[in-house]
Amino acid sequence: MIKVMVVDDSAFMRKAIKEILENDSEIKVVETARNGQDMFDKLDKAQPDVITLDINMPVMDGKAAIEKMREDNIKIPVIVISSLTKEDAPITLELLDLGAFDFVAKPSGTISLDINKVAEEIIAKVKNAYKNRRRIRISPKFTRKRIVEHRVEDRKLAKYVVAIGISTGGPATLLDILQEINEPDDNTAFLVVQHMPPQFTPSLAKRLTEYSPMEFFHASPGQSILGGYGYLAPGGWHMMITKEKKVRLFKDDRYIYYPSVDVLFDSVADVYAPDAIGVLLTGIGKDGAAGLLKMKKNGCYTIAEDEETAVVYGMPRAAKEMGAAIKVLPSYKIARDINVVLRRMTKG
Repeated sequence: MIKVMVVDDSAFMRKAIKEILENDSEIKVVETARNGQDMFDKLDKAQPDVITLDINMPVMDGKAAIEKMREDNIKIPVIVISSLTKEDAPITLELLDLGAFDFVAKPSGTISLDINKVAEEIIAKVKNAYKNRRRIRISPKFTRKRIVEHRVEDRKLAKYVVAIGISTGGPATLLDILQEINEPDDNTAFLVVQHMPPQFTPSLAKRLTEYSPMEFFHASPGQSILGGYGYLAPGGWHMMITKEKKVRLFKDDRYIYYPSVDVLFDSVADVYAPDAIGVLLTGIGKDGAAGLLKMKKNGCYTIAEDEETAVVYGMPRAAKEMGAAIKVLPSYKIARDINVVLRRMTKG
């Protein structure tokens, strides 16, 4: 039985989320709390396996609660339940970076009378958090270093690219890696697919710009892939690179995820091989594994994250089992490998 604590300042939301979770026979809500302080007051007695956490609450909000969990080294996976608004996106991403396991977007604001629309997602993510609870990474001394400014010069079409696919556990892992990447030269671009709703990806692109050595664009149709920049696929759209080295965004229901990592990797294999690196990181399912295999077969260098560090060992496991990865590395070794391979690739 998975024991859950539901934290939300709305009595209606606490009741609704509790009912959703207890519709599943494997889940029991052992406690509810109206804010972060109330949560901590009840935590020792409740002993939950997973916490669902609202952001906007009085007394102690979601951010303060997660910061205190980090300070106290409390390693209980947290599912952030956030309003589906652009205003809430930056703080949601910050909480994911601070150690929250995953998030569910409320369909219609802080008090969502239609919360049942995401019932299946809530249950699935709570179960996934429980399954991967021993992989929770919380560092009390964590400090994210901000990049003050980026070098801006005349750029040309990228000759080399690093294509990255990532899902659950993504923002923190992605930033950890990108912060250690050498500043890309004018011939190299970074392309990223992160499974995330449309309301959140603009804020993620901004966050990647603030904390990585390159400016990231929230990719738009027809945009040229220029060296020295990063391009993030917008939520809700598949992103592929055309033979003219431009962004093409489209819909295709054959793929489960919007955006799909496989779509990006397939196009990179067609357009840039062998002058490309493919990296598949933490995430549920197998999106990106087939695309990474295609990149490898076309002569690209490919990396999959190792089980040691993957928050969810789904996508990289699929790549490893398919033989799609030339290297299988823990996340803390991936940036160095990318730097070495890029140096060799770009210097001929």
